[in-house]
Order: sequence, then structure tokens, then C-alpha cells
Amino acid sequence: MKTPTPLLFVLALIVFTGPFAGAATQQVQLPGQPARSAPTPVPLEVVGVQPALNALNVARTTAITMRFNLPVDPSSFQAPDFHVFGRWSTMRSGAISVGPGGRTVVFTPDAPFAAGENVTVTLSRWIRSASGQPLGKGFCWSFWSASLPGSGTYNHTQTLIPGDTPYGAWGGDVDLDGDLDLCTPNEHTLDVSVFLNDGSGTFSTAQSFGVGQNCSPNEAADFNFDGKVDLAVANIVDGDVSVLFGNGDGTFQPQVRFSVGSQPRGLTVVDANGDGYMDIVTANRVSNDLSLLMNDTLGSFLPEVRFEGGLNRETGVFASDMDRDGISDLVVIGYSDGRVSVLKGDGNAGFSLLSNRSIGSQPWMVVVGDLDGDGHNDVGAALAGAGSAGVCLNNGNGSLGSPSVNSVSTFPLAIDFGDLNGDGALDMGVCTYAGGWYHFFYNDGAGAMSSAFTFQANNAASCTVIHDLNGDGVMDITMLDELADLVFIHLQIP
Repeated sequence: MKTPTPLLFVLALIVFTGPFAGAATQQVQLPGQPARSAPTPVPLEVVGVQPALNALNVARTTAITMRFNLPVDPSSFQAPDFHVFGRWSTMRSGAISVGPGGRTVVFTPDAPFAAGENVTVTLSRWIRSASGQPLGKGFCWSFWSASLPGSGTYNHTQTLIPGDTPYGAWGGDVDLDGDLDLCTPNEHTLDVSVFLNDGSGTFSTAQSFGVGQNCSPNEAADFNFDGKVDLAVANIVDGDVSVLFGNGDGTFQPQVRFSVGSQPRGLTVVDANGDGYMDIVTANRVSNDLSLLMNDTLGSFLPEVRFEGGLNRETGVFASDMDRDGISDLVVIGYSDGRVSVLKGDGNAGFSLLSNRSIGSQPWMVVVGDLDGDGHNDVGAALAGAGSAGVCLNNGNGSLGSPSVNSVSTFPLAIDFGDLNGDGALDMGVCTYAGGWYHFFYNDGAGAMSSAFTFQANNAASCTVIHDLNGDGVMDITMLDELADLVFIHLQIP
């Protein structure tokens, strides 16, 4: 009778006689045991950031800290995969340092942020761990830099003359000299007027750069990551978007145009697919949809992709993380149904309906910011049909509560948030086209707005920008009158 071979000896034969040289260790499956597979690598994740998501009143010299669940590869923290963009101060350069253990990364900006601006931090899906694991869908968040208390008294210091019918504005550093300039799309001269700031809040005579018919909605980004500010402008009548690539000195290259839906009356920039490059979304009132222009990463944009906003005649759109998952969502308003939708971003260029509610009659423009200081972004809209501005607070999961109503004069069409009085809460400006008034409201810190002061337009109040024009840390106001064809500069007395 043959003596059974001991199990230990069998295992030894499997291990020592197999062709293991230069190969991975073989898996051994004993009788009655399930097969084993190699463990799934742990994905890289962001587990904490500072400043916190949607933080308010953040020191302008703050460092930005990111904590991860795994040690990271510091070499992956380069543009476009990692970048910091101030809405007014634009692309920020700085130093990267990695803490002990490799799980904490700190970005220290080379210069302060502009006072009272929204700052966005973008990490692409290609940020990786030390072992090569990518960040999956990427991660994006924003915060607001602090402004100083002012007197609430403003001096009208200059009147600028743009092209015909200025409607909309971007108020950031277009020539990269550290102070804030002004770009105004002009509907009837089919151009953008660029006014350069000398640092004291005094502006040069306008230069003009051609765009399309009834140009208006606009936003800035560094679309091609050459370190220079670019401008995207929606042309309402032409149904397309003009992209002006910047030269870094306050001038732009000739426009490049990209088709979107009919009557694009809203525009926002967003990294829709987590690749670090900024894409463009428009809200198209007449075609009743949204258009996504994906950045091709080569300095241009792919043909539009249309999708629905769950509304009737989409008119305004704003990109923001509404549910605090580190992925940008879209807030969209419908002109004909008086509703607002939150579309949840999936980090892969897809958006699905998260919430939908009534906000008020004929919303014309939408803006987003944390009004009650709870860390969740809230929504404001200029309600053209109601003679008011509606504010909806975030319930904490991206859904919105019932609107509070703030009465203004006739036909409000523009709205903006910013900390006018330096108390750490976002205040509100509303412009009324037919009423001819610029209305400003102070926030009590809990999201309730009270009327603070007004300025009368010459003809039609069409836009305001809240920014610090003379570098004293106190917020100033730029006001546009699209029928008088004038721009008014008001500096706040500290």
C-alpha cells in the first residue's frame, strides 16, 4: 500500500518546482476553497481640503492644503492637472510642498488673491498616487477671498465709453500686471471693449476686439494653459460662442467661433470631464436646451453636444459644486416656466437632474454662492417678470428651498454676489433695465437680504461688477448702462 504524500510536501513541490523566476507568485487553490483574485488597488481620493469647500472670508494670502488617502506623486501636480484660478486675479502661480508621509500637499501662492473674489482649485483625474493610482474623476472646489470693511460711501471717479450697447462684463486682470481691468461685450458694435487699469482704479481708453451679433454672456479662463487670460463670449443672435485667446498684454488674437444652440443667453466655464481643461456650457433660450463645448486640450473646442436642462427655455447657467462631492454641477434657469434646475455632474461630461423647483417669473440671470455660511452654495436669480430677485437656499444636498423675494424696480435682468461691506457675508447687486436702477442689498449672514443703497442709471441699468479696482482691499462697483453706452466706475471710500 502506497503511503500518502504529506500535504506540506505537495505545497513545497508547487512552490519550488514552478517556473517562478521573473514571474509573479502563483496562487494556490486548496480543495474546497474559492478561487482568489489579486486585490483591487485602492484608488486615490481627496479626504480633506483647506480652505474648506465654499469657505467665505478667506485670507487673501492663504495657502491651499489638500489631504489624500494615499501618498501622492508630487510631479503630477502641474498645470493643467493642478491649477488655481481666481475669477479676477486669474491663474495663480506658486510653490508645491508635500508633507511627511506624502499624503498632504500644500500650494503657497506667489501673490495674494484679489479681494472678495471667488477662487477655484482644480485637480484633474490624472493627479496620481506614488504607486500610480489616478484620482478617478478629479476634484474641484472653490472659496471666497476676504475683503475689508468699507464706509458704504462711493465716489463716482470715471465714466468710460465702450462700444454700442455694452451688456455684460468681466472685471479681472487681463494684462497680468496685478490690478483688475474691464472687458465689456457690446451688442451692436459686435466687439469687446477692453479698458486697462493703471492700478489706482483709473482706466485707459478702450481697445476693441471683434466678436458676434448681440454678444453678451461672457466668462474668462486660461483655455490653452499658456498662462494668459482668454475670454469666451456668447453671441445671442448668431447662435455661437467667440473665444478670444489672450496675448497676456491686454490684447487678444482674432476670435475663433464655435456653434451652439439658438439664442445662447447664459454661459459658464467648467471642467466637465475632469481632465483639467476648462470647457464651456451655454444655456440656449430658443432651442430650449444646453450646449457643451469640450476643450480638445490642443487650444480649441470640439463640436457642441446638446443636452436638456429639464426646463422650458433655458436662459442662464452657472457651474458650481452644489452637493459637495468635489465635482462641478450646473445650476440652470428656465425663462418660460420660472424654475431652476440643479444638474448633477458625473465627472465624465455627463449631467443629470438632481433637483428642480420654482424660483419666480421669467428668471433672466442666475448666480451662485454660499449666502448663509453653512458651506453649501445657494442660488440667486434676477426675475425679469416679477420685478424682484429670488434667493433659494441649498437644503444641504443640492436641492433648493423656497425662494425669498427681494423687490426691485422694473425688468431686473442682471444679478451679482460679492461682499460689499467686508463682513464676511455675500451681498447682492441687481440691475433693472426698464426701471433704470442699480439696487444693492446687504446680507445678514443667514441669507436674508435687506435693501442697502441704490444708484440711478442714465437710461438702462444692465450689469454690475463687484471688485476691488484700486487695490485697497475694499470692494468697488462697476456699473454698465447699455442704452446710454456708458460704464461708471464707483470707488468705495475705506
